[in-house]
Amino acid sequence: MRIRALFAIVVLAFAAAVAIVQRAPMRDAHAANALSSEASVTVYAASWCSACKSLEHGLRERGVPFDRIDIEQNPKAYDVAKRATGKSVIPLTSVARGSEDVVWIVGADVDAVEKAYRGE
Repeated sequence: MRIRALFAIVVLAFAAAVAIVQRAPMRDAHAANALSSEASVTVYAASWCSACKSLEHGLRERGVPFDRIDIEQNPKAYDVAKRATGKSVIPLTSVARGSEDVVWIVGADVDAVEKAYRGE
């Protein structure tokens, strides 16, 4: 039940962030589109954050599509992410797989994000 509540909060935050979300380029668009229908990756980051840049670069290299929310442009969405994780750090990444399965990764852990995205 708690996961459903967190997912609902995240969905509302995503809806509020639509104006500032940037779609990251994908290395293999066909393969990524096939997988992205199963999982959705969102990175909460800032332009000045080197760890965020490292995570984004690693995800692009591995062909993991993601949405990016700039926490300075959308602090309300970041507040939702902080409440969901209990952490006030960046990057924070959510990987949503279905309506009840949301995994949060704290920090620039490319391996963890990719594994969650691929369902491993």
